[in-house]
Amino acid sequence: MILSRSKPASESRSSTASSTVKKNFPELEDFLLKRDYVGALTMLEFLKHEGNKDVWCDVWSAWCWFHLGDYQRAADAYIKVRDHNKMDERIADNIEMDIAVCYFYLGMYKESHEAAEKAPTCTLKNRLQFHLAHKLNDEEGLMRTHAALRDIPEDQLSLASVHYLRAHYQEAIDVYKKLLLERRSYMALNVYVALCYYKLDYYDVSQEVLGVYLAQHPTSTVAGNLKACNLFRLYNGKAAENELKLISSDQHTFGQDLVKHNLVVFRNGEGALKTLPGLVDVVPEARLNLAGYRLRNREPLEARVLLEPLHPTSPLHYILRAVVAVRIYNDTSDDEQMKLAQQSFHLVGSSASECDTIPGRQCMASSYFLAGHFEEVLVYLNSIKSFFVNDDTFNFNYAQAKVATGFYREAEECLLAIQDENMRSSFTYLACLCRCHVMNKDAHLAWQICANSAGTPDSFALLQLVANDSYRMGQFLVAAKCFHMLDRLDGGPEMWEGLRGAVCGCAQAAAANKPGAAAELRDALALLKGPRAHPRADHVVRPIAKWAQQNRIPI
Repeated sequence: MILSRSKPASESRSSTASSTVKKNFPELEDFLLKRDYVGALTMLEFLKHEGNKDVWCDVWSAWCWFHLGDYQRAADAYIKVRDHNKMDERIADNIEMDIAVCYFYLGMYKESHEAAEKAPTCTLKNRLQFHLAHKLNDEEGLMRTHAALRDIPEDQLSLASVHYLRAHYQEAIDVYKKLLLERRSYMALNVYVALCYYKLDYYDVSQEVLGVYLAQHPTSTVAGNLKACNLFRLYNGKAAENELKLISSDQHTFGQDLVKHNLVVFRNGEGALKTLPGLVDVVPEARLNLAGYRLRNREPLEARVLLEPLHPTSPLHYILRAVVAVRIYNDTSDDEQMKLAQQSFHLVGSSASECDTIPGRQCMASSYFLAGHFEEVLVYLNSIKSFFVNDDTFNFNYAQAKVATGFYREAEECLLAIQDENMRSSFTYLACLCRCHVMNKDAHLAWQICANSAGTPDSFALLQLVANDSYRMGQFLVAAKCFHMLDRLDGGPEMWEGLRGAVCGCAQAAAANKPGAAAELRDALALLKGPRAHPRADHVVRPIAKWAQQNRIPI
């Protein structure tokens, strides 16, 4: 029961209207809680325009720029605050730490180290110095700052991140999972775990863990980018690109360099020369992917120039260095390049972190391939064959190893499955396929390849290969055809001897009453006749023809 009013009705109505307006007017905290940093910056600019000269406006502006990923503007704003004459000394100490962190994100590690030295001792300073020691390859400093880490979430997260950066992915997962058990509300840890699984090639597991975070934060740039990368590995570049377009935006800069970089990768290098050079040393993988692009375009020297400034620290870097060395060896026959390639492939394939991964087994196979140990090559390639059913490059390497170990039927199947026209027209492909045809008793198919290659730079070498293989396998008519062609091209005594022996082989097959041998003998003798016949051809034709007539063999 209301006994009386404490204020007049008119005053109450005025007060209510005023409080409603105040309630509807947004506060800075409202923008920050929603992660609307652009909105927060807009409000801070409005306050400055209205005459607010408080230093905290500049501090919050720097904080927003930092969270938008514009670290240079954040650093500039913090430096402006630091140089403010009326700033509290306690705030000044914290600002030095903020500037050091901005420098770190800008890759200015020496400047970050100098700024951090000016800041007072705190856990944040130790964590930053821990990361700086890793970036500057200061192992002594890394051990010192590692020893100072405590069992608190922030320090443990730093430890896990350095594990990740040093490719110790399982150790990082162990730290993250322990933290997740203790603090279920730390949803971002799911992204970190998913990223580690991605690095371990468990893309489906990564996608499953990532889904927990994306269910609550579907617009996250980092999580969306990782999801796109998983789709790229699991499916194709088109699916990944469609996912990435959902998080690509011009409204803020955070993560956009990474998005631009990955779009080039998903498009199979389209726009690489326009985008990647500007991202070298900004996105760590940009230099390596640009080197890979140069390799695919047959520019191994340019790729080597890109890789030389950095000491290899990742499996991808070692693999690229090995492939570059192989390409240069093919051009120069420099044995040092071959040795470097073998060592680099072996380092990746034998490392504890890569030995059981698909790339690791490919590297081990490549190392043995270059050393000529093809039985060992097949051990590793057989273990991953199911992952590369329609991969032309894998099938080509697999077929060469099969040819070298005598599995010609399987090698022929792999070679015929290859669709890439550049591979199919290469000498190595044609030579392997010819050998398979001959060894599988289909020498006439090998002869057809030689006939189709007539007039090309590889024609002579193919004829020699098919001639010798056919002779050795007792397919004398094809051997005779090849030696006859070689005799016309070269005229050396060994070509005539090969032709003579092949014709005699046809006669021997006819004498043994092999099916079709008489027709083959007739075709073989026809090669020795004609206006450009060898001077000694008659010495072979006459006795064989006489013998055939006596034995009633129609030639």
